[in-house]
Amino acid sequence: MDPRQRTPRTVARDRRRERALDWEATRRPAWVMWLSVVCVVLLLVAVVALANSDRRAKPTAVNGDVLGPDRESVAEYTRRARGELDAMTGDEPRWALVTPATAQGPDGLAQLFGDLADVRVSTLLVGPNARETLPEPARGARRIDVFTAARDTLAVEAGTEPTDPALDAEGVLVHARPDALREIARRGVRAVEPLPPDAVYGRFALRSVAVATDREPGA
Repeated sequence: MDPRQRTPRTVARDRRRERALDWEATRRPAWVMWLSVVCVVLLLVAVVALANSDRRAKPTAVNGDVLGPDRESVAEYTRRARGELDAMTGDEPRWALVTPATAQGPDGLAQLFGDLADVRVSTLLVGPNARETLPEPARGARRIDVFTAARDTLAVEAGTEPTDPALDAEGVLVHARPDALREIARRGVRAVEPLPPDAVYGRFALRSVAVATDREPGA
């Protein structure tokens, strides 16, 4: 017989090898998935580290400051605020909480702040929780217009009438120089509590006298 006409031999299947290859094929996606998870975790760690580094790099960032009673009675808070006002140095503008002798509506607030053009009146504190951020008066507008508009907004949010005395402000956040803060303190208010001049808006707690330990709810 011509050797070129021999029937080709059939190679037997190596089932063990096939199973091994199949097993390797199923393992690869799992390794890819775990590698992706590790990469995501490392990326998140890097982002957090960069964020913390950025916060530390900002010299003006102040954390932990509080304006308002801090587990104190009204009398204790008033004494502490007076001490901090007396201890002010320098002439840099700073944030301060003004607490009127009694809660005030738009007329009383306008009388207190209306002629203080260099004072930035920022936020009204109403009761223990409500607050309203104020814009500076537009050209031709008066502070009383801003206070009245803020009261109208608070009334809508509270579902009450603008004449409701519960909307009177018990605290006012301002930004001003020490001489202006001392002038406000001479106008018969309960307290003017300043922060250090490097305190940054949004990085300090803000509480009205309504949270004092000797104040009854709604009083």
